[in-house]
Amino acid sequence: MTEAKQILKAREVLELAIVELAAEHATAEQISQCREMVAEEHQAFEKGDLGRGIRLSGEFHIKMAAMANNPPLMSFQRSLVSQSSLIIALYESAKHTNCSYDEHTQLLDAIAAKDKEKAISLMRIHLDHIKSKLKLDEETTPSDLHAVFSNVVKKKA
Repeated sequence: MTEAKQILKAREVLELAIVELAAEHATAEQISQCREMVAEEHQAFEKGDLGRGIRLSGEFHIKMAAMANNPPLMSFQRSLVSQSSLIIALYESAKHTNCSYDEHTQLLDAIAAKDKEKAISLMRIHLDHIKSKLKLDEETTPSDLHAVFSNVVKKKA
């Protein structure tokens, strides 16, 4: 559980920097592509396709990192999104994350408006909402995150 909390904290720090930079650098085309992705994500959750919804949500956050126009942040984001998506899949108390549709749309609106402060505030709310739905203070699954992540790394090699 400690490892999961550390990953989520690292992602929080990174996401706040990403939305600030995205509000400076995002293009209309990038924002439009993200809006399409958010619509797909919403459809996936409505259909009960949790795996696809989580994947699209993660891709949304990676696209936001691309908007930040900072390759090192993008690299860190890819790693943390993969890990945190697995954490969400393993520890989420609710079986759907319908909050993402509205929260992602609001984030895009703030980025499109180049409103850094609002984007940062909305990201904090979004991440707090995600964390509030995770059962990280109790043993909810026999899976050990280190073992799960080690297996993922072995498969890539």
